[in-house]
Amino acid sequence: MMKKILYLFLICLQYSCANAQTFDGSWKGEVSVSGQKLLLVFNLKQDSNDNWIGTFESPMQTSLKFPINTIKVNKDSITMDVKAIGLFYAGYLDRDKDVMKGVMKQGSFESAMILVRSESDQSGLSRKQDVFPPYDYVEQEVTFQNVKGNATLAGTLTYPKGGGAFPAVILVNGSGQQNRDSEVFGHRPFKILADHLSKNGFAVLRYDDRGIGGSKGEVNLATTVDFASDANAAVDFLSRQQMVKAEKIGIIGHSEGALIAEMVAAENNKVDYIALLSGPVLKGDSLLILQSYALGKVAGLSEPALEINKGNNRKLYDILLQEEPPKVLAESLEKELIRQNNGNALTSDMKVKLSPMLIPWFKTFLRIDPGYYLKQVTVPIFASFGGKDIQVPANENIYALQRLHLNTTDVTIKDYPNLNHLFQNAQTGKIEEYFENPESFNEQLMDDLTKWLKLKTK
Repeated sequence: MMKKILYLFLICLQYSCANAQTFDGSWKGEVSVSGQKLLLVFNLKQDSNDNWIGTFESPMQTSLKFPINTIKVNKDSITMDVKAIGLFYAGYLDRDKDVMKGVMKQGSFESAMILVRSESDQSGLSRKQDVFPPYDYVEQEVTFQNVKGNATLAGTLTYPKGGGAFPAVILVNGSGQQNRDSEVFGHRPFKILADHLSKNGFAVLRYDDRGIGGSKGEVNLATTVDFASDANAAVDFLSRQQMVKAEKIGIIGHSEGALIAEMVAAENNKVDYIALLSGPVLKGDSLLILQSYALGKVAGLSEPALEINKGNNRKLYDILLQEEPPKVLAESLEKELIRQNNGNALTSDMKVKLSPMLIPWFKTFLRIDPGYYLKQVTVPIFASFGGKDIQVPANENIYALQRLHLNTTDVTIKDYPNLNHLFQNAQTGKIEEYFENPESFNEQLMDDLTKWLKLKTK
């Protein structure tokens, strides 16, 4: 089964029946092969006869540029065939015209791959904060079981050298299958954060999500509830380690990982503090509508178009919130989309775009209300948001958090006006900036988080 596309970029599926958009430009993406991330580049343009031509390159492997023999464009969909190396890519433009989602095939290898339009001459892989051995702390490979969820999780435990037990944190990834470093586009923010925290006296456990790296378990039918079960198992595992202060264990979660931190802290009394990095506070369906609006706005959609999209998405989500069998939901969605498409029948590639909306994860995420769990949390909370975040917009989620009647008064809210969803300094917050940005995780946020953790673990 093909690995699912990272929901970091798929979390809000806005349906569009727009006219054809341009594929001109240099498109960059990454694919993981035998544990190694490779940068792939597709250079596309139209000639004087409006025919599409292009080249493909894999700069980490060779300086050669291979011709793309066949390029077929149909409105917002594209297929590309590089015969010299047997590589095929099929994708479509997202609501953000600078992001393409699709699948790459080469021989028996098949992988979901997201491409971003990038005209930068840089490879996009300059990562100034990356860390490498030798380390000033102990690094240990570990595995632990989630018996209830029938999953085996593999990860890395880092902790200071010398004797004594240490306060500890678990790092929980955001949406989609990510490795223990929360790696995306060459950035390894969790590796950088773990390095920083272990240098400052903390034991840190980070682990691969189910179905990636060394971790195993059901993925295709799994939901946020299942991933929270994995995080619960991580807490129990960490509490049994001799180098860990069992009464000083916390969770740091990013995006959906922050939601998972709330869910675990609400029920597991072994959790003593949580840090929420771009954590959603609004209910799933409301968050996705807000996210779609923000993404459309930075993509240049007009206010009337944004309002139409908002109304269309609301109708789609209302259908998905119904308690109906999948077949009934699919039929209702298709009927609604035909209406939104001015009565025109949906093409086969349009129907393909519907499939992510029908998976258990998406339908569950729509229903989850983070406020329900936050109101059950009794431990200290650190909540940070980026002002340039268009996936979990700061203002609306901060406002929602401030209005909740929490069972803890120990709440620290931090707003970083210039940071995006990945906590990089950003100009617009658009997804292509994730790729081009040499910063992987903001130093100021790491310092603020570390000071807060030290205060809570005295």
